[in-house]
Amino acid sequence: MNFDIDENKADRLAKVRECYIQSPYLKSIFNLIHRNRLVSKRCKGRPECAAILGEPGSGKTSLMEKYLQLNPVEDEKERTKLTVLFSELPFKTDPKDAAINLLDDMGHDLPNRGLSPSELTKVAGKLMSNCGVEICMLDEFHHLIETKSYDVLRDAVTWLKTLVNISKKPIILFGLPYSRIIFNYDDQLSIRFPVIRYLEPFRVKEDKDKKIFKQFLKRLSLELPFNNNTDLSSEDLYPRLFAFSKGNMRRLRNLINYACEVAICNDDHELTLEHFSEAFDFYMTCIDDRYDEIDASEKLSSQPNPFSEKINNLYYKQMMAPSAWNMKADNGESPIVPARYTDQIPLRSLL
Repeated sequence: MNFDIDENKADRLAKVRECYIQSPYLKSIFNLIHRNRLVSKRCKGRPECAAILGEPGSGKTSLMEKYLQLNPVEDEKERTKLTVLFSELPFKTDPKDAAINLLDDMGHDLPNRGLSPSELTKVAGKLMSNCGVEICMLDEFHHLIETKSYDVLRDAVTWLKTLVNISKKPIILFGLPYSRIIFNYDDQLSIRFPVIRYLEPFRVKEDKDKKIFKQFLKRLSLELPFNNNTDLSSEDLYPRLFAFSKGNMRRLRNLINYACEVAICNDDHELTLEHFSEAFDFYMTCIDDRYDEIDASEKLSSQPNPFSEKINNLYYKQMMAPSAWNMKADNGESPIVPARYTDQIPLRSLL
């Protein structure tokens, strides 16, 4: 591949990377977030809170980035207006650090280190109103509850209930599927967060799921900057793309980005299996299994290149159940129960 990227190639590569196509799963959750914001703003009663849960690479980050892009910060004469407040909870955080993080994200620069978690949360809740916040999105919520201690869960519950009560704003939590354990722990918190939605991966075993995946690929195909349109949903491509990605949005988009890079840098006018095969080889030299692996039962590095093999020699797997948290895990045993996938299914069954 020729890595001499001129301005035209850079623009085309940027178009590929910035292309945002919503799957039906993402679209429904995007609409839910906006609905909760508007109902909470214009109607009386409790703020409409929700939890959005999904495995790594399911599309949570891209969804939040798109919503923030459509709702930018507004600089007013007397204040900075944050209609949408985004805050990412640090690794192994606690309620006090989470409250300080919220204050920092709102530009609060007054001394606050000597305050208790409850006092800090009250300051953050009141400041949300002063900043014009209409909805608050808390990312990496699982960082607040990754523990085998019920005391930690209790403290997290107390913090969240206080934040909702003081701010009177809808809170949208984004986290990994095992974050649901906090709602099983406290009924009052469940009342405040009545909606818990999973960002589902793509699936293809059933015809209706296969149709959704192919429609997503077809829409993405039309946005790619090539003179000759390559239909990613074709019978020769979509099964291979699923075999590689196992329905994971991030893995799928990363590979397509790499394949487009190969084609654009080579001045080719369309995508081919050869571009995807080269992209797969490049992907395999760059990944770290610790951060990319989605199926604990099968490392990506053990899988064949699905773009250089005949479909009859290939198989696919799809997710059956999301990851979960085991509070009763023994010492030395990981409390995370990995997501479960099907056994290997012949890829030719999709044709």
